[in-house]
Amino acid sequence: MAHKQSKQGKQSVSFRFDPITVRRLKDHAADAGAGQTALAERYIDEGIRQDEHPLIYFREGAAGRRPALLGSRLDVAEVVTTIRQNNGSVEEAASYLEMPVEQLEAAARYYGEYTDEVDELIERSQAASERERERWRRGQEALA
Repeated sequence: MAHKQSKQGKQSVSFRFDPITVRRLKDHAADAGAGQTALAERYIDEGIRQDEHPLIYFREGAAGRRPALLGSRLDVAEVVTTIRQNNGSVEEAASYLEMPVEQLEAAARYYGEYTDEVDELIERSQAASERERERWRRGQEALA
């Protein structure tokens, strides 16, 4: 079942944390320039997702925070795109990427639950690639 973002808004929940954890959260929020609540929500959400999908981790990059395949630098979106380019075959994509099938299956399972989110990442990545190709083309024209 794919997870969807709630349209009902935020709910208030009360937790009690160890003072050291609270201090560390405040420090991380200040360093990131983020609100403590937003950061705590991200940590909890990503922690739950990692419990559900142990071969997935989250990383920061130019495209923002995104799920990636543990033991690699491949985003889940990149793995899904590669599987699609290999006729939907996880085995062919694993051979192409020279990775164990189990890792690609883990990415496919994650995609099955967070389809809309990963599809959005794929679209943003494709748009960024197109912008870069266009910049390169204009640069080549300017040099000619």
